[in-house]
Formats: sequence, structure tokens, C-alpha cells
Amino acid sequence: MGIWDKFFGNATGKKSKKSLYMPIEEDPIDISFAKNFTSKGGRFLFCESSDSAHNNFKEICVENKWDPSTILCLEKRLSLRLDVKLFDQSSENLKSFKAAVIFCEYIISDTGKILLSEHQIRHFKIPDLPETMVVFAKSNQLVKDVSQGMTLLKNKYKKEIPTNISTLNIKFKIIKEKFPSTLETSAKNIYLLLEDDL
Repeated sequence: MGIWDKFFGNATGKKSKKSLYMPIEEDPIDISFAKNFTSKGGRFLFCESSDSAHNNFKEICVENKWDPSTILCLEKRLSLRLDVKLFDQSSENLKSFKAAVIFCEYIISDTGKILLSEHQIRHFKIPDLPETMVVFAKSNQLVKDVSQGMTLLKNKYKKEIPTNISTLNIKFKIIKEKFPSTLETSAKNIYLLLEDDL
């Protein structure tokens, strides 16, 4: 190695390592969400259309042996779309249902959680809902973090901000098996049917 190589490095040698001071390249928010969501045990299906989402929902029902009468639906629009009975009572044991189907406000990339409001779950608290949730979302509902989701929520409902805003957490199987007492009561088994918004 020549003297100049000692000062300026050898151009033909190995490439130098990235600087510690360079910003770390982050995954795009859709990739980040998919990684965070599935690493916690969430089941994720990308759907090219509404028909594809409907077919995937039917397959999930067959796979889990769910009869339509055992599925909770709190939204009229979704009830009509999936041909599932709309639940219109104000109080009942919701956990007696096998699953609930809902829309969402936003899906959060950095945590893999799902942002909900009264528009999806009415006045019910997440722990009161069935163990399994099937969530329908569009790819344009993907946000970087809760802060961005809350800002968009306020802009979306300018006249009246919804109540009962919460995040839906995934039941993390490994934690459940090793530390059952630490499991959040609001955590659920989640299927996410993500439709392309184009």
C-alpha cells in the first residue's frame, strides 16, 4: 500500500462501511406496516378489488367454520356488502360471537395497530368485542404513526370529532404462551383484508 493510500484509501480495495452519521434508510410505510403487523401475529391479505376481499372473507369463514349467525357486524354498509346480519342491539354479550367484521379509520405503519372510532365499534369497548376481528381497509388508509392518523381523523370529521377512538392491538402468540398474565385484555386475533384503493 502506497503512502497516498494510507491517507485517501485504496480506490480498488473494499468499499468503506456506511458512516454512522448517515440516516438509516427506512422501509416504505406499506412494507413497514406489513412487517410490524405480521410479526405480532396479524393475518394480512392484500385484495385487488372489493370482490376479491369478499371472496377472501368467505374463505376465512369456511376455514374457521363460522356460520353467518355467529359473526358480529356493527355497520350497515358492511352488513349489506357481506350479507351478514347487522347487530342493532345496544347491549348483549358480544364475546359470544365467533368474530366481528368492521371497517377502520386508519392502519398505523410504525406499530402495526389499527385505529378505530365510534364509526366502527359504536359505544362498545374493545375488550367487549369477540376474540377475532376481521378488518376491512383500503390502502389509502395507511398512515405512518398515530399522530398522523389523529390529524387526518380531525380533518376528516371537521364538524364533530368522533368518540371512542382506540387502537386495536394484535394478540401476540408468543407472549400469550409464555406470559399469559401480561396479555392485554384488548388484544385480538386479527385478519386484515387490505383493498387496493385504485
